[in-house]
Amino acid sequence: MILFRQMELLQRIHKLIDAACTGTPYEFAGRLRISERYLRKIIDEMKDLGAPIDYSRKNITYYYVEPFEIKVSCIFRRLSAQEQENIYGGNIFYLNFYFTAFFVP
Repeated sequence: MILFRQMELLQRIHKLIDAACTGTPYEFAGRLRISERYLRKIIDEMKDLGAPIDYSRKNITYYYVEPFEIKVSCIFRRLSAQEQENIYGGNIFYLNFYFTAFFVP
């Protein structure tokens, strides 16, 4: 699933930024096997959500300005008949997927 790949990518980005060993944006994107433009988009979105990310030209790396944690979780559970009615207007779905990502400062 694409969602799981995106979650894994976010965790890898976080791990490398947290260790302050990303290299240049070009090298970082290459290490992740994504385009530099896509990497910059992800980092901008992380910043918009409160991630204190900065780039050091001296050390040639992205880093967190202050301690930061990312928690990503998925919950799978069956829905009751009443939940199915309330959520899907009577359509029958046997599995609900719920995804949350938390950026904890």
